[in-house]
Amino acid sequence: MSDSSYVGRTPEGNLVEVEVRGGKIRSVVPVLESQNSEKEIPYILPVLVDLQHNGALGAYYGEIPDVGVSKLHEIAAHLRSHGVGRCLLTLVTQERSQLERVASFLGSVFDADRDLARLYCGIFHEGIYVSPRDGWRGAHAKSWIEAPNWERLAVIDELTGGRIRLVNVAPEEPGGLDFITKAVAADKTISLGHCCPTPEIIDEAIARGASMVTHFGNGAAAQIHRFNNPLWTFLDRDELTLGLICDGSHLPGSVVRTAMKCKGREKCLPVSDASGCSGLPAGPYEILGERLIEITPECRVHMAGNPDILAGGWFQQDRSVEFLVKEAGLSFLDAWDQCSRVPARAIGLPLPDLVAGEEASFVLARWENGLVIEQSVHAGVPAAGPAIQKNSSKSVASVPPSAALIEA
Repeated sequence: MSDSSYVGRTPEGNLVEVEVRGGKIRSVVPVLESQNSEKEIPYILPVLVDLQHNGALGAYYGEIPDVGVSKLHEIAAHLRSHGVGRCLLTLVTQERSQLERVASFLGSVFDADRDLARLYCGIFHEGIYVSPRDGWRGAHAKSWIEAPNWERLAVIDELTGGRIRLVNVAPEEPGGLDFITKAVAADKTISLGHCCPTPEIIDEAIARGASMVTHFGNGAAAQIHRFNNPLWTFLDRDELTLGLICDGSHLPGSVVRTAMKCKGREKCLPVSDASGCSGLPAGPYEILGERLIEITPECRVHMAGNPDILAGGWFQQDRSVEFLVKEAGLSFLDAWDQCSRVPARAIGLPLPDLVAGEEASFVLARWENGLVIEQSVHAGVPAAGPAIQKNSSKSVASVPPSAALIEA
């Protein structure tokens, strides 16, 4: 960790110099405004927080034991370059024995590596308790879906070292409501997603402690009844906070604007839902050993042969900031806060403040016809801005056999 200093504006507009030493903020002192500077001064902002991230650069987190921990470090560097300093590592559907193997491996890695454990501040278990119904299960493999069972998930949680913080469940499935009761009693946050419950089941799930909705508007059948679907109830119930994939592919701006009008900003959480193939060049890929996906030149990730079924996002959480400014009408600072402190508060996660003695993790960013990240700093270690640019045909990443590019 090198000693260094950074100059930027606080969100309140004050120009300051932040001195960093040994991974901590040593001092924050005011700086006089210069009338002669031609360079726009960036803001010094809290790190971005992503509550749903499935992997990147050719690997899902469920493949890390096979591709090696070096890949996890590569993904972590990719995240940090995009300003993400806290993230819920997301596990999707897998065969149970492999899922347990992954949980044990990740638990050991995070026990041994403080830097990775700081970034990956918890785990979101999205599979395996989703709906098995076509459309509603999305890109999740039907063969690996099980009926909700807390005792079985508790085994996986123990293997991770108790790191599962957020759990997705289809409450209408057999055992779904009892699962919620037991998981909440174990201090887990419950999110409803990839599901098609009735309003009555949603209300009972809320009564038992469910408080979130996984990527609202996605994980749903492409064609649904105009009234008899869960989306209206998800919007209507004040107790539920909505996860929103704000990448421009999953949701149109009108849906995000409507969700924010119904819920208010504190109840809307932008997520990347980044695929294990996020950041890779356009083309067809094989994922998790058997399923085919396609990445379009527009950076849309979908199941091969079925553009209606998306398979996660291509972008990282900084894309959500841009989307909220351009499509939801938020100011740059409000959009950044929406992707930083708002999701952190939703899971009770404190973020470092810009004061002496705090962890030196922050992002120097500004708006110039789009988001410009000049520098990310994570526990005192600087990271350059995004290295892989969106829509770039020159993007390069190492692709393991499990996410291999299929030659045309």
